[in-house]
Amino acid sequence: MKVLEWYFGFHAPASLRDLRAGASLRTIFGHVEAWGYTADDTWIFFDPRGAGTRILITHLHDEVEDQMVARLETCQLILKIAPDDRQLRVPLHLGMNCASQCAHLVGRRAFGPGGLRRMLLKNGAEIIHDTERRPGGKG
Repeated sequence: MKVLEWYFGFHAPASLRDLRAGASLRTIFGHVEAWGYTADDTWIFFDPRGAGTRILITHLHDEVEDQMVARLETCQLILKIAPDDRQLRVPLHLGMNCASQCAHLVGRRAFGPGGLRRMLLKNGAEIIHDTERRPGGKG
């Protein structure tokens, strides 16, 4: 079954304070995760964490709501994009990170969360949630 829309949630990069508090060094460039739904309202939540990938597939309304609320609370930016039929013929060989794995879901390549964000916006992604923007159009 094909995913109709993908959402990409971008987490803020870890600060020096976060690293001192025990955050992983892998998060200094930020983190990205993805989720989407199919025609029969089955949702897939894909989080390629350095400590082990988490995948949740559900169609239960309350479970989906809980997952969406959690992402709105933790993600700094959420983008939505409808996938096209692009496919990569040659897999990535050098260190699959969160951004490269999420980009692969939509047939694209990315090295880091910032590059994935720019590529998605350039290809028509819609901003769903953005905590970086300041009121009054500043930021």
